[in-house]
Amino acid sequence: MRSRGWLAALCVLLSAGAFIWAIWSYIARSEQRTVAGAAEPAVKLTWYHHFREEGARKWLEIGTRKYMEAHPNVTVEVISEDGNTYANTLHNLAAVERMPDIYMTDNIQMLQEFIDAGYAMDMTGNPALTGIDPTLLGGVEGKDGKVWAVPFDRNGVGVFYNRAAFAKAGVSDIPRTWDAFLAACRKLEQAGIQPIAAGYQDMWTLNLDIQPDMIASGIRAPTWIEDVEAGRASFADDKGNFKNVLRRLAERFPYTGDDPFGTNWNEALELLAGGEAAMILNGSWTVDGVRSFKPDADIGMFAFPSTNDASSSKVAMKTTGGFVVNPKSRHADEAISLVRYFSSAEMAAVMQDNKKGISIAPNAKLDFDPAYEELDREYIQTGRVLDYSAFYPEFVNVELVEAFRNELIGLLGDPRHDVDRCIAQLDAAFDRIRPRAGAKGE
Repeated sequence: MRSRGWLAALCVLLSAGAFIWAIWSYIARSEQRTVAGAAEPAVKLTWYHHFREEGARKWLEIGTRKYMEAHPNVTVEVISEDGNTYANTLHNLAAVERMPDIYMTDNIQMLQEFIDAGYAMDMTGNPALTGIDPTLLGGVEGKDGKVWAVPFDRNGVGVFYNRAAFAKAGVSDIPRTWDAFLAACRKLEQAGIQPIAAGYQDMWTLNLDIQPDMIASGIRAPTWIEDVEAGRASFADDKGNFKNVLRRLAERFPYTGDDPFGTNWNEALELLAGGEAAMILNGSWTVDGVRSFKPDADIGMFAFPSTNDASSSKVAMKTTGGFVVNPKSRHADEAISLVRYFSSAEMAAVMQDNKKGISIAPNAKLDFDPAYEELDREYIQTGRVLDYSAFYPEFVNVELVEAFRNELIGLLGDPRHDVDRCIAQLDAAFDRIRPRAGAKGE
């Protein structure tokens, strides 16, 4: 009885084993068929940026389309945010843990809170940086020595001007001193041309308007803005010669037209493109913006002359920000792959043709747009470039940024343009938002 029972049990066990083996074999064969014959799993990447210029958007559209054609399983959703609200949008996305797979940053200072929160991938030594000159990583390298973004272009800030407008007004020489700059403004005005186009309705342009001067004036004290933000210094200390920056802002304000705060960025670009206005103080993306209104506009660039010493006139340039990969992304590998594609020589050419940015790709030339010929000839080739990688000319805290803008608006709205009063109000406004180091109770 026992032997028959053992035999029956063995048969049952063998049958069960055979059944399990058959099922396993079927699954294995099915998996092999799926791998061999089916498409890769679908991947969706979300990419946030703040570019408004047509050429920059076209660059992103061309690049993502080509990437998706080469990777049929990948879909890239590119989302554009307004530059005025971009930082707040990222803050809100981080708060609800919905950060995109890829996003853009303008600078390492703005990125720091996302680094601390784990939303920026350490790209140090990553293949996506292959071919990039290490000396051009200063704008994306943190104090910890790590690289937190993949840069793609080199930005410059200065004065962009319409050569035809200058010629019409009889301004034959590029102003290399502050007195010459004001004299050029007067000449342009007498010729019926608005000297400076200011799109202050978009508040970020006011910050950019004073940046060339803030950099030239304050770079010898590169931590002054950071110190003021932290409460270790005050505006009244004037470590970055900021009082003179404000005085020059007030001096040139009468040349910004009848309604600079009612004029937006695109309207300012259109004025410059058509020669109705002669100059814009801003960044190198201005070229792309002008080209979207008038592709053949005769535009040039020169250094903002913050002093009456012509030899000190240099164009401020640095590699700023770039592509940031979210390490918490479910598709981080694909995100890195996409960023690496945008860092390729092929996409560098697409960027220069469309975004009109200065590529940091090896051997990239500046002859892709006539607007940069003067920059290359007069400044880059002659070494008249001011590298401000170690100096960030903006505040990071959004409340401080708003307070800063409000007081600048107050200065320009004050008929007396009282700089000392503005400085005092800036310190008072900042003290209400963050404590001053050494204050009572600290």
